Amino acid sequence: MNMNNIMLFIPFSLYNKVGGPATFMNNLKYFMDTHNLHYSETCHKADAIFFPITYNLKTLNKLKKKYKQIIQRLDGVYYPSKHGEKYIELNSEIKKIYLDYATHIIFQSEYSKKQCFELFGLKNQDEYTIIYNGVNKKIFFPNPQENLRKNKKVKFVTTGNFRNIDMIEPIVKALDELNNDFEFELNVVGPITKKSLESYFQRGYIHLLGTKTLTQIAEILRENHIFLYSHLNPPCPNSVLEAVSCGLPVVGFDSGSMKELLSFSDELLASVSTDVFQKYEDFNYLLLKEKLMQVVQDYD
Repeated sequence: MNMNNIMLFIPFSLYNKVGGPATFMNNLKYFMDTHNLHYSETCHKADAIFFPITYNLKTLNKLKKKYKQIIQRLDGVYYPSKHGEKYIELNSEIKKIYLDYATHIIFQSEYSKKQCFELFGLKNQDEYTIIYNGVNKKIFFPNPQENLRKNKKVKFVTTGNFRNIDMIEPIVKALDELNNDFEFELNVVGPITKKSLESYFQRGYIHLLGTKTLTQIAEILRENHIFLYSHLNPPCPNSVLEAVSCGLPVVGFDSGSMKELLSFSDELLASVSTDVFQKYEDFNYLLLKEKLMQVVQDYD
């Protein structure tokens, strides 16, 4: 359907917190508003609905009966190696919409598509589109003045909603190994939402900066030299795209969509397994340490 001929309902008001879907929806709303693209925030007269991940099934059922278009954008899914037997229940509503309601699927990446095809089943090529996440380039842009020179403290930075051990433990273990090799600091941006992770942030070289606005995050990124990212099976991380847009090299693991997003510098990704759903045990912090040394020694 041509966007000019339909009224699209997008429930923007439901996505105002921290996280990937909220960031995506805020970016989409900004783009649509600045380009005068019309949409509805009520579904009564809409011809189609677009939403990330899940939506009220009663509403979707009404729209389906009226032969309305239902467009589902999928983030990462729940899988056994990380979520145990609960993965079936956690995926149940997402899968039901995917199979029974959605007339079109938006995947974040080729990897995102692989995840869903593996767990939910295949879709025909005309039933899906791959659209990568994006950033606001008026906010996220490089600082050509900030560079790494000899005898200067190396400034690492990582951003995110720190809720899982894979997001911080490998980074801290790798940096602990380098503590006597050169002077550095790690700036951490974002909330720590799991109490069991707090001990990992109790290092002298770590500066906790807390939750920031997008503009503040961009300013912090431009003040640093190297972006660190550790996340198991990421479908299309906004944090990485924001760092790249600010001109930072990204060091992390070859997991999820990372090689897709960083094809121009994938030599900075520590190897993992070739499984679609990798396990946290596959993350070797010593390999991450080697990549950190590589980027520091050959920064230019």
